[in-house]
Amino acid sequence: MKKFPRRNKMIIYGDLLIVLQNSAGPERIVLSQVQTKINVPYDRLKVYIQDLVELGLVEDEVSCKVSEKGLRYIEEYKRVLDFVTRMGLSY
Repeated sequence: MKKFPRRNKMIIYGDLLIVLQNSAGPERIVLSQVQTKINVPYDRLKVYIQDLVELGLVEDEVSCKVSEKGLRYIEEYKRVLDFVTRMGLSY
């Protein structure tokens, strides 16, 4: 079994926000699909979404709509990943 490196919360939150933003639309977001895309267990996904709501990055747990603050987080997250990649570092 291949072992993957552990991800920190910054990476998990960034990946989760990007998936939620890309999944946004008129229909309801299916959390099991989000779970598969970011590769976390469902129970932990629910905790991460609660954390994002408390931080103001997601509007509420039901709609999972990314807030303005969440959109700014995504922009900064992408800038950090770009910088790390340009420097030849792994994250």
